[in-house]
Amino acid sequence: MNQENTLRARDDFDDLRAERDMPTHYRNEPNRFAGLWKQIAIGIVVGYGVLGIVSTVVWMIVARVMLGDLSITLP
Repeated sequence: MNQENTLRARDDFDDLRAERDMPTHYRNEPNRFAGLWKQIAIGIVVGYGVLGIVSTVVWMIVARVMLGDLSITLP
């Protein structure tokens, strides 16, 4: 292999693109985070509701145990 082929194989920059070929900002690009606040709000509301239901069930079980209506038996 001669010197020219070795340099050509090692320094092949034909597939590279210059940065100026890619626009840095598209003019008609919609806001990527437009609906993010809605998703956060729904997550807060649903999470609060689920935690409320779970805590109500746990408090009902604790109240039954404390009043003696529910007995826990271990094998």
